[in-house]
Amino acid sequence: MASGSMASRVLGIVRNALLVACVGAVGGTSDAFQTANTLPNTIFILLSGGVLSAVLIPEITRAMARADGGQEIIDRLLTAALGLVTIVALVCTLGAAPLITLFQLQGPARDLGIFFAYLCLPQILFYGVSAILGQVLNAYDRFAAVMWTPVLANVVQIAGMGIFLSQYVGAEPAERWTPPMVWLLAGTATLGVAVQALGLLPAFRGTGFRFRLRWGWRGYGFRRPFQVALWTIAALLIGQAGGVVVTMVANAVAAEARRHGVEVAGYMVYTLAFQIFMVPHGIITTSILTALYPRMARSAHAANVDALRSDVTRGLTLPATIMVPISAAAVALAAPGVKVLTPSLEPLGVASLAWAFSLMALGLFPYGVVALQQRYALARGDGRMNFRFQLVITGVQLASCVAALLVPAPWAVATICLGQTLGNTMAAAVFLIVAQRQVGGLPLRAVGGLVLRLLAVSVPAGLASWFVVTWIDRALGFGWTTALIALAAGATVFGVVLLVATRLVRIAEIDALLARGVGLIRRRS
Repeated sequence: MASGSMASRVLGIVRNALLVACVGAVGGTSDAFQTANTLPNTIFILLSGGVLSAVLIPEITRAMARADGGQEIIDRLLTAALGLVTIVALVCTLGAAPLITLFQLQGPARDLGIFFAYLCLPQILFYGVSAILGQVLNAYDRFAAVMWTPVLANVVQIAGMGIFLSQYVGAEPAERWTPPMVWLLAGTATLGVAVQALGLLPAFRGTGFRFRLRWGWRGYGFRRPFQVALWTIAALLIGQAGGVVVTMVANAVAAEARRHGVEVAGYMVYTLAFQIFMVPHGIITTSILTALYPRMARSAHAANVDALRSDVTRGLTLPATIMVPISAAAVALAAPGVKVLTPSLEPLGVASLAWAFSLMALGLFPYGVVALQQRYALARGDGRMNFRFQLVITGVQLASCVAALLVPAPWAVATICLGQTLGNTMAAAVFLIVAQRQVGGLPLRAVGGLVLRLLAVSVPAGLASWFVVTWIDRALGFGWTTALIALAAGATVFGVVLLVATRLVRIAEIDALLARGVGLIRRRS
């Protein structure tokens, strides 16, 4: 899973760099495309987290435990899910104009955003098909295809952007975009998502499961999952409402600064920072939790508290061992990393994106704990837990948006990013207290001690790396080659200092991971 996710994330970074070349990082064009292309994801998250993830995995695993394998029940679940995503995709596409108007785009950027949205919103259907097929595969413990098919989407989208740059000038103002330009860029973005969905069909057939449409859901025990879905949808609506406010505030601040002749970080910078932030989360934490989710659902269904406690403990310790050092490295290497990944950015754009990403990266581990909380709650069929935790996260997020309107415009997006980290940290802390009570105790002292030891070795490594990066930048100046040299040197210093410090502090979890990695390489050799 991690290898597939890594390949996808690396290609995603390439895609983002090309996207910046096509639409720019700041300005009306970039905000128009990013808003329109993010809308399908925003809406789909409501479907995926509220219905598909919340219902399909627990109910499929429950149905598979039946003597008859639960074929009829699973068919009816999938039929309902496919019908739902089709209706939502159609309604949202028809309502593209009012949806875009909500996000405070103005003038030519608004018109361009509406055009983009008509072509991007059908992605909801293909994202839905991918999620439905993926949930069935996960229930059958088939994880690889779900992680590898996004590679197909990235390849198609990268090809589309390459063709675009070969035919048109990139980063044109919104009023200069022509219909062929819009069709090429937005059309290939949607085509990539469609190819991703189709790529899951061979693995789906390989499970031996044969799906057929079955209508009617009365008398099949769907009342409880329906209630869970309602609570989860309510939580996601609150979360997405917070996301809408973030988009509105970021666009409004950037538009106001633009009217005064100043370009500042807007929604595009926030989105790019979040996409880079999701690379380590997607490779490490998502891979671990994807495998743990069906296990937790089976443990909860069997009322096996010991197994559930073991799964939660594993979901805490393994991500912590990897993500705490990665957070320190990410902050130290943010500036050269951003320059290497987005070579078309000017110094102002690099600084804005590096700050935004650094503030997000501080919360990598808490973000992973919140993701564990979501899967834990859904495995137990406790939709109310998700709702309550989402209130905490969104409350802090809204407070950060208010603060973003009060601080100087260049710091608005960074303030929103800091709010994300604070909100997830608060929610993660509360979850540990609640879960400890529900599963009869968690080794929180051991987990806390592990995090402290990891900080003790990661912070010095990060400081040494940051010093090297800063010295190279001052000595050689700003440029892509200099950034690449600084990134390589800083990463090397970080790795060496981390290994030496780990030997001194004696962190058994890191030693175990290294031993497993070496053993895997030897077996593959």
